[in-house]
Amino acid sequence: MSSCKMAILGAGNLGTTLALMMWEKGHGITLWTIEEDVAEAIREGRENPRYLPGHYIPPEIKVSLEIGETLQGVEIVVLTVPSHAVRRVTGLMAPHLSPGTIIVDFAKGLEVETELRMSQVIEDELSPEVRNGIAAVSGPSIASELVRKLPTAVEISSHDPRCSQTTKEILETPFFRLYVNEDLAGVELGGAFKNVYAIGAGICDGLKMGVNTKSSVITKSLEELSMLGSALGAHPLTFMGLSGLGDLIVTCTSEHSRNRRFGEKIGRGISLEKAQKEIGQVIEGIRATKVAYKVGKEFQLELPIVEQIYRVLYEEGDPREAVYQFMV
Repeated sequence: MSSCKMAILGAGNLGTTLALMMWEKGHGITLWTIEEDVAEAIREGRENPRYLPGHYIPPEIKVSLEIGETLQGVEIVVLTVPSHAVRRVTGLMAPHLSPGTIIVDFAKGLEVETELRMSQVIEDELSPEVRNGIAAVSGPSIASELVRKLPTAVEISSHDPRCSQTTKEILETPFFRLYVNEDLAGVELGGAFKNVYAIGAGICDGLKMGVNTKSSVITKSLEELSMLGSALGAHPLTFMGLSGLGDLIVTCTSEHSRNRRFGEKIGRGISLEKAQKEIGQVIEGIRATKVAYKVGKEFQLELPIVEQIYRVLYEEGDPREAVYQFMV
């Protein structure tokens, strides 16, 4: 694939990592952020000390606080902002998009108020002439490993197979493989709901429950994940793949997983507010738990893990008692 002009919206750890990866492929990159200190640090020190310390950012990677400037003449826009910011950021970028621009969403979540997936939120904010090229990427993609070029594979999906294939060619590297999956709902829902179960796995770690317990919880989590996804229109087999099982495993086991680390702190008796503050970044699973609980009630699903995590997060439930109820 020849080089293209690309905008990456969100200068967190994943956004900055993707900027480095795509620059190495020869693409022209502009990294957009609303955080002035992050932009200044990149411009002045060629590093992102808050989100990706220790990695040099070449001067060819531009950084901007102006979204109109960022999107001027771009062929592909990559969204790496937290899921709760996707609607707002899409609204900001909408007036600056040209027909034919591809939008690739890496945010993993659901909108709490509407239960919409991120691709649906994006569609909702765009005019018809610029909403045809929307793709979602999901799978095991911890940024701290990607930036070290440790190989992984993820899934990409879109309503338009040509969009998926084009985006795959643009983003794929020898260590970052993308597989096209036609089940857009499944790819997005796996990435959204796995964060709920990562909190549960983290609670097991914080309580030092051992590998038997954690393995059981991960396995039962996959069952619930498939039930939730199927209720919302996904194909159940999708959750056996990279965007389901693959993402679930990495998020439940990695020391770099924010949701797992958050759950671990809760299991150790740290308050929710302090745990979030200590993590210092968005914990997607907190909002996703509310959506999963809501969906479970709407479709009358038996989701003991979701229900217990909801009680811990929103009803002051006891984490230890919750783990014993996970397998009921």
